Amino acid sequence: MAQNQTTTDKAVLIEKKGKIAYIILNRPEKLNALNKELFDDLDEALDLLEKDESVSVLIIKGNGRAFSVGYDVSKYSSPSVIEDKDNLEAYTRRWIRIWEYPKPIIAQVHGYALAGGTQLVACCDIVVTDEETQFGFPSLPLGGGFVGIYWGWHVGHQRAKMLDLTAGSRITGREAEQYGIAAKCVPADQLEEEALNIARGIAKTPLDILKIKKQAHNRIMDLQGFRTGINFGPEQDAIIHTADGIKLVRQKIQELGLKGAIRWFNEQDV
Repeated sequence: MAQNQTTTDKAVLIEKKGKIAYIILNRPEKLNALNKELFDDLDEALDLLEKDESVSVLIIKGNGRAFSVGYDVSKYSSPSVIEDKDNLEAYTRRWIRIWEYPKPIIAQVHGYALAGGTQLVACCDIVVTDEETQFGFPSLPLGGGFVGIYWGWHVGHQRAKMLDLTAGSRITGREAEQYGIAAKCVPADQLEEEALNIARGIAKTPLDILKIKKQAHNRIMDLQGFRTGINFGPEQDAIIHTADGIKLVRQKIQELGLKGAIRWFNEQDV
């Protein structure tokens, strides 16, 4: 049995407990917002653990107050439509890699799972959360057709539309369990142990059997169009980024700052 190990100088940490490995998002000061450094370290961790035959199950969780609040937009640029689409497709390939990863992946979600963070959640095999967690969408409409489509496979298309079309929408961990985006919701002080217990139960099955069983379930989702559907997201999002409505929101962010723009958006008369 491999010894537990911890890497502490990266945006993603690895810890092991027997046949179970933790992948820990480690930008707590940014609520684990997703940036290039985190993605590079995540790719490295996935590569390492895929080759490690002593590991049967992965648990992804976040350090600090949140699982992940989504993409880090603090350094926003204005790429061309093609560059934008290429970047979004790279994100999508990473989420698909997690979805088709040969070992089961559990998302242990606390605090906040927002926007791009919910894409990661939706591509994990099992989601365990607590009652205090908030799942949801950005507070401003800055894209479209990229994040929300992941939700439809789990919560149903009506609920996905209701949440995605309403900027800043949130659901609790308990509602996430009821809707179907989480398999289980427990009190916050039980979350760590519950996720670990589920992982331990899975890890008793030999890894070669786990790989085939996971693939069988994913093939059913493939028949239902999951992979094809989320691959439409990048081109839809790249197109909407050129729309007048998006330009207006970005203009308001420049004029008022992010918090001011959110206040402006919420105070609109309709």
